[in-house]
Amino acid sequence: MPRHIPLKIAMGMMLTGRHITAAEAHRWGLVNEVVALKDLAATAERWAAEIMECAPISVQATKEAAYAGLHMSLEEACRTNFPASKRMYQSKDQIEGPRAFAEKRKPNWKNE
Repeated sequence: MPRHIPLKIAMGMMLTGRHITAAEAHRWGLVNEVVALKDLAATAERWAAEIMECAPISVQATKEAAYAGLHMSLEEACRTNFPASKRMYQSKDQIEGPRAFAEKRKPNWKNE
C-alpha cells in the first residue's frame, strides 16, 4: 500500500484496518474510475475498447516496462531496453501509427 498512496494515508489504513470508500480509492489513485454498478460492464467494455485501439505490440511493451520497472530505480528503468520495447521499435506498426495519423485515418495494426 505505501508504494501506491502517500505513506501517512497508507499507514493509517494499515494500522487501523479502516476501509475506504470508492471515492477515496479514486482520489488516492487506487482505481481509474468509479461508476454505478449498473454502468460497470459498459465502463469496463469502454476501457477494453480504448486499449484495443492501440497497437498490440505497444500495449505489450508498455505493460512489460511498467511491471519490470517497478523493481528498479527510476534511473535503471530509464536506461533499460526492455525486449518488448525493442520489438515495438523494430515493428511495422511503428511506421503504421504515424502514417495513419498523418493520413487522418485509423491505424491498421499488424502486430508485427
